[in-house]
Amino acid sequence: MDPIVTLIVEDDPRVGRILQEVVGATPGFRVLGRADTLAEARLMLTAGRPELLLVDLSLPDGSGLDWVEEQRRAGLEAGIIMITAADDVATVQRALNTGVFDYIIKPLRLARIQQSLADLRAFHARLRQPASLDQGTLDQMLGRSRPGDEPQRRTPKGIDALTLRQVLQLFEPSPEQGLSADAVAQQLSMSRTTARRYLEYLESEEQLQIRLHYGNRGRPERIYHKTGQA
Repeated sequence: MDPIVTLIVEDDPRVGRILQEVVGATPGFRVLGRADTLAEARLMLTAGRPELLLVDLSLPDGSGLDWVEEQRRAGLEAGIIMITAADDVATVQRALNTGVFDYIIKPLRLARIQQSLADLRAFHARLRQPASLDQGTLDQMLGRSRPGDEPQRRTPKGIDALTLRQVLQLFEPSPEQGLSADAVAQQLSMSRTTARRYLEYLESEEQLQIRLHYGNRGRPERIYHKTGQA
């Protein structure tokens, strides 16, 4: 399967750089480039014919959502992921009615972007295989579960679902106490680096939060708590 050519439409240099790095490092994707304005995006869209657009809503020369609607009316079939700080229901509903594949609210979370890209690639792969689709396969592609189905959530590379569950369980008996990476590593017989990776992932998913503990000397220790407990 050829890589999914991706155009990023984002005027914030820091956010744009993050998106370029994430997309460029994700297997199955290739970055066409980044447009700072809608005018640049129109030129790059015509020249490069991308299959995926990552589009901000607020841009220097107009609304990214207005532009997406304009491109849809002109026959654009590329997948679209809106990445914006706009979180009001009316804007989200309007974007969904335009046929966006996903809507991600800033501030950015790395795992959330990676998950969206993985879902899109899986969607493309499924569309290219069968001549027809049964309802179960279509439900999976659209992210819908049927009665009795157990919802499955994929974790990013380097994060094992079982280990992740074990880490979370450590916080259940007394969530108000909090745990350091060293404590988690010791209780689960893993390296401190591995423990820190799982804790940082859970923090990025807002399941844990950090409080700094200042001892008598040295650098402060990062103590992780269940969200709402710190």
